[in-house]
Amino acid sequence: MVKALSDTYTTFKTIFTGMGITLRHLFKKSVTVQYPYERDVLPERVRLKLHVNIDDCIGCRLCERACPVECIDIGTIKSTDDDDLGETSTGHKKKLWVDNFDIDMAKCCYCELCVHPCPTNCITMVEEYEYSTYNRNDLIFSFADMTPEQIEEANRKLEEEAEAKRRKKEEAMLARKKKEEASAAAEGEGGEKAPKADSDSTPAGSGDAAGASASGTDASGAETSGDADSDAAREARRAEREARRAARKAERETKKNSEG
Repeated sequence: MVKALSDTYTTFKTIFTGMGITLRHLFKKSVTVQYPYERDVLPERVRLKLHVNIDDCIGCRLCERACPVECIDIGTIKSTDDDDLGETSTGHKKKLWVDNFDIDMAKCCYCELCVHPCPTNCITMVEEYEYSTYNRNDLIFSFADMTPEQIEEANRKLEEEAEAKRRKKEEAMLARKKKEEASAAAEGEGGEKAPKADSDSTPAGSGDAAGASASGTDASGAETSGDADSDAAREARRAEREARRAARKAERETKKNSEG
């Protein structure tokens, strides 16, 4: 019983509240705004049309990702090392060319979710609502200011820079490979010459000893053995010097190629 009385009271209260608002406006004088000569004062933070200050856009595409209906389409081109795109009004360094920035207002749901993520505040909603048209394609607004020639030039410079970096990397790898091969060759030559010198000197030493033991009986044989020993030692030293010289030359060439 109590619940029924409570529900009845709530019902009549809501009815009379709504009727009271209606009766108050019923006896007020009607005012007609003479549009377009007169315009209503728009409320604060009204959502009407998106606008982009392309000079402050850095191509981060955060607004494109935030849009729930995918009405924003952005295209960017990476700048080369010799390009100076300047800074935005908020002090952000610009590193990308923005070659395409289209907004399809026919799809826009006026949620303003794209405005808040923008780090440079380049996209905003403005108080403009007079853009109705008979063609839906006319509701696609393009804000990019790059010409086709500028887009082609930016793409060409980017491709040339990428090719130059690729060639430089290949040359560095080739120089490193040559250096490794030269070092391996130098080590191989040094390893081959040293045993040869030892092997040559060992018989020479033994021959010298044999010649010395036989000096009393055959003086001419001892003299011949001494000459052979000195020739082998000189040959070994000459081979060692040539190996060191070849290694230093290979190292200089490798360093020169890497610096070039």
